[in-house]
Amino acid sequence: MTTTTPEEAKKVYITPRWVQAWFLKRSRDNWKEKYMGIKKDSKRLHNRVNDVTKSREKWRQETLLLRQRVAQLEAQTNQLQEELEAKKKGGPGTEVGSVPR
Repeated sequence: MTTTTPEEAKKVYITPRWVQAWFLKRSRDNWKEKYMGIKKDSKRLHNRVNDVTKSREKWRQETLLLRQRVAQLEAQTNQLQEELEAKKKGGPGTEVGSVPR
């Protein structure tokens, strides 16, 4: 096993400092730009999910109300059908449109 001294561990860079600084700045700027794009997409998608959730809930409520209304109208239709059948089977004076006393 070889051991290195602190002098040996220190690397000597041949590249000038200004090139290193330029490269690191460019790398940082690219990372920031990428992050901002991802953040913008994330916010857009979260807003989209919220919009879709609200829309689905609205349609769900509307569908529930319309189903209740359909059930009411079907019950009313059945009742009127039964009344019509009863009047047809009844006798004179039970014509359709006559007012019961």
